[in-house]
Amino acid sequence: MSTRVLDVSGLPTSAADSRALLWWGNIGMLAIEGAMFAMLFGTWLYLKTANLDWPPQSAQLPPLLWPSIGLGLLLISGVLMYAFADRGAMKDDVVAIRIGHVLCSLIAIAFLIIRWKNIAELGFKWSDHAYGSVVWTSIGMHTLHVLTATGEVLVLLAYESLRPVAKKQLLDIRCTAVYWYFVAVTWIPFYLLIYVAPYYVRKG
Repeated sequence: MSTRVLDVSGLPTSAADSRALLWWGNIGMLAIEGAMFAMLFGTWLYLKTANLDWPPQSAQLPPLLWPSIGLGLLLISGVLMYAFADRGAMKDDVVAIRIGHVLCSLIAIAFLIIRWKNIAELGFKWSDHAYGSVVWTSIGMHTLHVLTATGEVLVLLAYESLRPVAKKQLLDIRCTAVYWYFVAVTWIPFYLLIYVAPYYVRKG
């Protein structure tokens, strides 16, 4: 009786793309987080239909300059993350990865400073009305994600600076990059909802 043997010794022992289980675990986590953001978005729309005074007259219209700058920085950071860190991980280019992580960390810190300024300028608290609750929750949830993504990048940057980057770390770098894209892109609809929509939906 003959036995067929398949020689797999030439196959790679790790992968930094969709062939890895961690990649799909990361995608699944983003799907869950995305569902949470979608529920917040739906809550805002539902409350708009249930309240004639939306946003409330007591809530001042939000300034647009700094929130727009913050959104622009966040989107630029996504482009830089792809151009340097993500593509660097694809090519096993540690220098490009480090450049991408340094640039994105600096931009994230600038974004968080702007976010703090935006929160101070809202002019209402989360406890003032339903509008305040959903706006503060949306901003708080997204800020938490920005802090988490920035923390991940800083940890990776410290690791890259102190130890050689092995093949298995490239998957971590790419998954963090995908998470960064998620954080950047998910802010677009909330920016429109929180800062632009009030100018069009408020009656009177």
